[in-house]
Amino acid sequence: MTALVAGLMVFAAAGVKADPVTFSTTVQFNGAGGFSSPNAIVFGGMGNQLSLTFTGVTNSTVDTSPAGFTFASLGEIQSATTGTGATITPGTTFQLRVTQTVPSAGSGDFSGTLSGTISQNSSTGQITFTVTHIDINGVQYDIQNNPLALVPPSTNNGVTTIQARITTVPEPASMLLLGTGLAGLAGAVRRKLRARN
Repeated sequence: MTALVAGLMVFAAAGVKADPVTFSTTVQFNGAGGFSSPNAIVFGGMGNQLSLTFTGVTNSTVDTSPAGFTFASLGEIQSATTGTGATITPGTTFQLRVTQTVPSAGSGDFSGTLSGTISQNSSTGQITFTVTHIDINGVQYDIQNNPLALVPPSTNNGVTTIQARITTVPEPASMLLLGTGLAGLAGAVRRKLRARN
């Protein structure tokens, strides 16, 4: 009986352990120009400007075992200003595409809007995500900060990292085998208890 329980515990742990996840990220501002990395947008004029440049990750590989999840960067946005900086044009949209290659290929998009004003030393700039969760073939990506505050150039060189929690969902076949094993264990325990009575 002890060996059976130990075997099922090992199997359960193996069911949680997942293959590595490999992905790349690109963005598109205002739904134009296609998804790319790096990609930039500029606001303001007459010597007072704000530029936001997104640099994605390329073939980033993370390991979600043994917890079944991990935290990872989806890329960085760097702010740069000239003069007094500028205000982000209201209604500016932001789409971040995750393209996954491992464990299986697919893609999904986070989306949101940009707002606020950024100068050299201060910022009210932020991204407010309207889509914070995507699922790509059993791998779940969840944005960690919403809204995400954008830092001014004087802080961390103006670099804001977009963080996500990446979770792998056990395959249905593994869960079925685990459930069958647990049902068998329950039956064995019941038979042993009946034999004692």
